[in-house]
Amino acid sequence: MRNYLIFIIWLSMSITVYGQSPNWDEMIDNASRLVRDTNVDERIKAFEFLNQNLGQYMVDYDEELENIEGLSILNLPEQDIKIISYQLYIDTSTYQYGGWIYAPLLSSPIFLNDQSPSWEMDADLDYLSFTPDQWYGVLYYQALPLTISEDQIVLALFGYDSYKFFTKRKLIETIAISRDKIQFGLPLIQMEKDLPKVYFKSRFILDYAVQAAATMRYDIQHEKIIFDHLMFMKSDIPQQNVMRVPDGTYSGFIVHPDGILEYEDKVFHEVLDEAPGGRTEKGENTKETLFGENLDDKTHTKKRGSKLNK
Repeated sequence: MRNYLIFIIWLSMSITVYGQSPNWDEMIDNASRLVRDTNVDERIKAFEFLNQNLGQYMVDYDEELENIEGLSILNLPEQDIKIISYQLYIDTSTYQYGGWIYAPLLSSPIFLNDQSPSWEMDADLDYLSFTPDQWYGVLYYQALPLTISEDQIVLALFGYDSYKFFTKRKLIETIAISRDKIQFGLPLIQMEKDLPKVYFKSRFILDYAVQAAATMRYDIQHEKIIFDHLMFMKSDIPQQNVMRVPDGTYSGFIVHPDGILEYEDKVFHEVLDEAPGGRTEKGENTKETLFGENLDDKTHTKKRGSKLNK
């Protein structure tokens, strides 16, 4: 009888543990519902599922995650780093973000808790430093290693924020990954030459009108960060009043070996036949991802980076 009870207890524990382990079909279902379900309550449930469980999937289903819709996945294979972010659409002016980071310096994946509503209107947002539980949430679409040592990896992350109905944001976020610690917002952005480091920014934010297509990314060919220079113009929408749109010129940042990003007001002094980063005229039926990747181009998934080596 005692052996029978022990068996029942063992079986019960096994079922409980199995029930708590990641289920791949459940992962696919929730990621899909996050971006496709028309019911906001169902999208919120899917979002909460990813916030609670995605870290375990990063460990158990590393490569399989690459093809899951609803997730923006960045891989840095040389540093063995994976960064995943995702967006919850609540209404036309309300969005929330979730994210996870996994790296060799971290004993386990770290969850990024979006606290954007607390910071988005803060006048000092460009200079603030955050821990993962205070994260300014965005969708990350590119990562640039700045400095690498045995104890710390510093990156520039490029993010997209749906922000408001009329205004979208792109930003450069500086981040340091060290032993079981992540810090967002390092003072590495130099907006004026010879500016004392105490005035360096921790992140750079570009607000632009929803009607515009503003670019901001690291350009491999020119070996610098390039983004659209914006100008104000009157909107034809009364509620919008004025809007910020690209004026046809480009600004950027020079990337120094010590990780400093030095602002450059005018990147090109000649007229370009093609926009940096390959942004060209698109056909009438061209289908794109959120970040301008051609969905008909079978190589667009690979452009995000190779898979991590386990």
